[in-house]
Amino acid sequence: MPVREIARDSWHATLDSFSRQHEGWIVSITTRDPGGEVAVEAHDVPLQGVSPASPLSSDISIIVGGGRSHLTHEVHNPTALELDLTADDAERALIIHANDGSATTIAFRSPMRPEEVDGIPVRNR
Repeated sequence: MPVREIARDSWHATLDSFSRQHEGWIVSITTRDPGGEVAVEAHDVPLQGVSPASPLSSDISIIVGGGRSHLTHEVHNPTALELDLTADDAERALIIHANDGSATTIAFRSPMRPEEVDGIPVRNR
């Protein structure tokens, strides 16, 4: 599985683009603590966005959910941002590493390249 590391000076632009391209996509959020223990923070919920927590902080906020149910997960003191890609370069997950050795993964239920879904009409049910 290829992984592409994002240069720190590109984080803001990359997160903006990522959020616009993947808004509404179904994701799961998992965390791995420095000891290797994994926890599921959210499972199969729509992605609202990923962005800096505030202009004065390096923390990153991940917002998921819909309707009246939202979850905001923050990654404090991030040190690396990576895109996990499939063999054909579709984005499978966004991985955020933190200074304390933990990692947060935002994984898509169905990896696809954004250009493969743009323009597909949404069916009303």
